[in-house]
Amino acid sequence: MRNFIEKALKGMKTAAAVCAFTFCIFATDTVSGAVSGAVERCVNVVIPSLFAMMIISGLLVRSGMISAVPRFIGVIGEKLLGMERFVLPVFTFGMFAGYPVGAKMICAQYENGHLDKKRAELLCGLCFGAGPAFIFGCISGRLYSSPSAGIAILVSNITANIIIAAAFSPILRKTISRNSGRKSISLSADMLTQSVLGAGRSMADICMMIAAFSVISAILSQLGISEAAGRLISEVSGRDKAACEALFRCALDVTAAEELPCGDYSLLPVISSLTSFGGLCVIFQISAITSGKLSVRPLIFIRLTAAVMSFFICRTVMPFILRNEAVTAAAVNISIHKGSSPVPSVMLILMTAVLFLESAEEHSHGKA
Repeated sequence: MRNFIEKALKGMKTAAAVCAFTFCIFATDTVSGAVSGAVERCVNVVIPSLFAMMIISGLLVRSGMISAVPRFIGVIGEKLLGMERFVLPVFTFGMFAGYPVGAKMICAQYENGHLDKKRAELLCGLCFGAGPAFIFGCISGRLYSSPSAGIAILVSNITANIIIAAAFSPILRKTISRNSGRKSISLSADMLTQSVLGAGRSMADICMMIAAFSVISAILSQLGISEAAGRLISEVSGRDKAACEALFRCALDVTAAEELPCGDYSLLPVISSLTSFGGLCVIFQISAITSGKLSVRPLIFIRLTAAVMSFFICRTVMPFILRNEAVTAAAVNISIHKGSSPVPSVMLILMTAVLFLESAEEHSHGKA
């Protein structure tokens, strides 16, 4: 039976790949538009908000700074959350740095032998967050022109993460690593260079995945699947079909949140839930930057749980955080946020490419 299921899944993957290949050949205009939109989101949104955090996370791991936590804080983290001293900063930083950053740092600790595989997979689901740059710049700023909506989402996501971490603390305490992962703190220009190179590779994986999911979304739209999903969600929720179709695309890739209707505060708990989950695209991004070394199954379970919790937490805190905000569409003053110049992002990409070339050249000279 197991072999039959595996063969069936393999056949479905092959059929999906063939369909995608055929679609890309015969629907070049649609694919071109999808990829163009994905590149625009990467240049204007993803790279500016995530590239610097990727570099900083690499420096924190390579320099040993994440282990430089005062003993009393480490004890508190171990007793309350069951996390090692070097994991607690990753948990905190991961909720503010951007979706794949925490998982990348956890994977680095796993590769260094400081965490076992199952524990690392569990921690990847906990050290997770959209980050203020995305929440305020791409959701609150674009959809509501107000920071209050972003605060509600951020509070809901962080609270859900902490509650889930506390719930998993008994399991984490049982499997806590006694390998402290501590090392002397050092910082050098070479560490910075390696961190930039590592961030560049990770950003390439992330942007490629966003482009791929944009094409997948286009395929689903062409096949009428997105419309059918939007209609089904609309019938269940009673909301506008176009908004429900946009929500379905957000479940695939949360960066598509800009397609949602502006000023609809009734959608805020749903947006908070989707932001806490991250979307299927983020799950695949994490799988890509960890090179498939860690299973994403625990992460999916944890993030779906966090999404449900974030929805209800957001509904609870909205009356307090949004008490001074108008909640009717007629009273909302909408000003669509336009992306800033793509020049800084393009320059970052070019400088990273130069570092790649220099690093490859030095490596070849070293071999010679």
